Amino acid sequence: MIPSHTTQRDARGVPVSRCDPRSLEDFETALVRFQSYFGDPMETLDAALERDPGFVLGHVFRASALLMMSERQFLPEARRSIEQAEALGHANDRERGLITAVRHWLDGRWDRAGQAWDEVLAEEPRDALALQCGHLTDFYLGDAVNLRDRIGRVIAHWDRATPGYSYVRGMHAFGYEECHQFDRAEDAAREALELEPRDAWSVHAATHVMEMQNRYQEGRAFLKDRVDDWAPDNGLAFHNWWHLALFHIEEEQFGEALGLYDGQVSTGMGEMSLQMVDASALLWRLHLMGVDLGDRWSTLADHWQRKAPLENGFYAFNDLHALIAMIGAGRLDAAREILAAVERAARGDEPVTGMMARVVGMPCASGFLAFAEGRFDDAVTSLAPVRSIANRFGGSHAQRDILNQTLIEAALRGGQSGLATNLINERAEHKPHSPLTRRFRKHNQGAGLQAA
Repeated sequence: MIPSHTTQRDARGVPVSRCDPRSLEDFETALVRFQSYFGDPMETLDAALERDPGFVLGHVFRASALLMMSERQFLPEARRSIEQAEALGHANDRERGLITAVRHWLDGRWDRAGQAWDEVLAEEPRDALALQCGHLTDFYLGDAVNLRDRIGRVIAHWDRATPGYSYVRGMHAFGYEECHQFDRAEDAAREALELEPRDAWSVHAATHVMEMQNRYQEGRAFLKDRVDDWAPDNGLAFHNWWHLALFHIEEEQFGEALGLYDGQVSTGMGEMSLQMVDASALLWRLHLMGVDLGDRWSTLADHWQRKAPLENGFYAFNDLHALIAMIGAGRLDAAREILAAVERAARGDEPVTGMMARVVGMPCASGFLAFAEGRFDDAVTSLAPVRSIANRFGGSHAQRDILNQTLIEAALRGGQSGLATNLINERAEHKPHSPLTRRFRKHNQGAGLQAA
């Protein structure tokens, strides 16, 4: 038994309440897995807690990691873990702060959870768990400024000798990118990769920079040259493969993108919403280009429908991508059910996800459904006002570009040539060398690309 007065610290010097010393080793293993996306942190935590059920930080970590999946199905188990941590009664101040953050998330206050992690970081700026959970929460909230500044507030307390520094720099890189500070983003990502070549999040951040700067050929080469670093057995690999497919789509290499969908993006998909979101988004982009997708939509829609009874209406960003899959599969009744769930969420009392559903989810879902039904003017009416605030339901600039592409197509197919011209000109400002942009411009003289 560890004496109650014993002060223990993790590898970054952050205090941990009493536990078996082996549990601290397990925490570090799980943390690296959480940061790197190599291996399963839950497997490590479960083994540690079986041996040491009094390990408060282990229970808190387990609950926090479950919440970062952004799915309703994981809430009961996260609640059980945090209740176990609370029942132990010997959490230290730092751990109580982490518990508070989880409680806010479980109560639907994702914004307050982010603030609670910041309060922990004010006292313990090297708390890697609080930092990463806060960063991911900023992503789900679409808070680009905090994606950058949450890291900026604590980075002075880290240096190259601090365990996990590369992962912190990778998070900083992504924050810079989402704030359009591309040079600083790339510098941070490359510094991180110099320290840890197998840092998939830093690869991801650098890839975002190249996407936003029209560096498609360079981006493809970058991902392919480093594929052995980020792809094998990595939990983020499907997303980086998705980015590689986007590079191909921008250059109208649709066959290559479809091959990546089949061989990488959809491989081993199971029922994880994060991966299914990418699958839906990739197929929709190809669908807009008139690519024959065979039975892929049906297979993907089956995955989403198995989750529908529990997940519909929980997180509007996921809901939109589920609805897209139903449209692609021709299951418009199922798409309408998702829209109805989003509408119920918008009328509900969830303070954050209800706002997301109301402000962004409803108009987006309505717009995509209108597009599917050939009501292109209605699609424009729904989608046009929401583009500038779509960050409020999460995702990245690259992910939300699906709204821009769909709006352009709706304007083209609806005969709104003036609007289509303006939207294409806008796209050309950001992606002037994109063959896809030129494709949109070419089709502006007719009725658009192949009808949905």
